[in-house]
Amino acid sequence: MLARAGGSPTLDWVLRVPLLAALMVITALDLRSRLIPDLVTWPALAYALVAAVIRRGAAGLVEAAVSAIVCGAVVLMAAALTRGGIGGGDIKLFAALGAALGWKEALATLVLSQLIGGAIALILLLTRRANRHSPFPVGALNAFLGALWLSLRS
Repeated sequence: MLARAGGSPTLDWVLRVPLLAALMVITALDLRSRLIPDLVTWPALAYALVAAVIRRGAAGLVEAAVSAIVCGAVVLMAAALTRGGIGGGDIKLFAALGAALGWKEALATLVLSQLIGGAIALILLLTRRANRHSPFPVGALNAFLGALWLSLRS
């Protein structure tokens, strides 16, 4: 629920706004430079952990921290397997998404972004607008989908 009956925003919604802003900044920066800077990801992760404490106390912090570790570790393993196809910014982005969304929703975001990104890449290849070596800003798609998921949560 975004707002109470009186129209004022809920605490949960207010706590989401800085994370949504960070995810939009990440989207824009990755589209422009293909980089996801630590200057945005580390504060987003820290903020998501603090927001979890505000929402649910110590239990919220533990859940958010475990989710951040799980999501960061999954993307770290994927980065090792792709040998540079996934960068450190993506790892920290997914740690922040894990803390903000929970590990299930964050990993669902990862899967969805890979499916959508693959479809877009296939279309670009078939229309000859890109080749196999063309860079593709999947981090921007990850951040955008994470923001979408976060904004639609009840």
